[in-house]
Amino acid sequence: MQDSPDITIAEVAEVAGVSVSTVSRILNDKPDVAERTRQRVQQVIEELGYTPHAQAQRLATGKSSTSALLYDFDYIDFTRQEMGFIRGVGRAFGEAKVSFNLITTAISKEELRNLYRSGQVDGVILMEIDMTDWRVDFLRERNYPFVMIGRSADNTGLHFVDLDQENVVITAFDHLVELGHRQVGFIAFPESLLERGYGAAVRLKRGYKKACEKHGLTPICLQVDLAVQALFESTLKLLQQKPDITAIVTIEGSTTVGIIRALQHLGRAIPGDFSIMTITSEQTAQLISPPLTFINFPSYELGFQAAQMLTSILNKEPVEVSQVLLPPQLIVRESTGPASP
Repeated sequence: MQDSPDITIAEVAEVAGVSVSTVSRILNDKPDVAERTRQRVQQVIEELGYTPHAQAQRLATGKSSTSALLYDFDYIDFTRQEMGFIRGVGRAFGEAKVSFNLITTAISKEELRNLYRSGQVDGVILMEIDMTDWRVDFLRERNYPFVMIGRSADNTGLHFVDLDQENVVITAFDHLVELGHRQVGFIAFPESLLERGYGAAVRLKRGYKKACEKHGLTPICLQVDLAVQALFESTLKLLQQKPDITAIVTIEGSTTVGIIRALQHLGRAIPGDFSIMTITSEQTAQLISPPLTFINFPSYELGFQAAQMLTSILNKEPVEVSQVLLPPQLIVRESTGPASP
């Protein structure tokens, strides 16, 4: 038997020579079907590899919806498990009485299809979106309900919630240039993720290029592993090669300690003669010494709004805004100051 993702109940009925309603009664184990007909239909179901779409069955019986958050923790090379996403999604689904599963590993087409067709989920929230993402195309083609935290290149007709990442970087550079910094380093995602088309990597790099053009800055970009020790070593090397740098923007808050260690090793005071800022959450920014100037990464809000959006879709309610792009929010703390004369 070869399973097909596109077999419908109508095709089962046609091959078996019965009506769709007869197949439906058999699938729902109703007693008013002749045993010979039941056996013939069940044989066709096995031969065609048909799996009932349980979403329709649950809607018909009034059962509650089930959803999943697809958050592949292994997608990128460093720890970035922002619990805010999970708390936000969980809170919104909890308020709506929607069951919620968390899937933290990569998923295949077969597994994604079976989540829907076996009735494990009615809809999913996708994360870690590529610019060209097979999951997005797969779900869109089959009209399966889903929402993205992030977005692909073509979002026509899709539902998403995302941070305006291009303007995040521009806002960060605006702040530093206003303080007089002209030699500003930018620490971005590794080149491998850019080549892969990882949406966040692509959009942050675009924002960096626009920021340099806007302020007439010479690009100083480092694309390296964002683990603490790797950042320590890379920052040391960068500052030894370009000692005139007076500020750094980095995209990952929790590993900023690697940059701070390198600055301390070189005797650079923060913010006395060097400024640093990042994209992170309030909690992470406050834990690091000195408290970081940062662009807020609203993971809880992103998760909460995505779950609300998916709940409306599953309940067949109108979605007032189907594409939400959150603007950057600059929080100035103690890690940035005027450029040294």
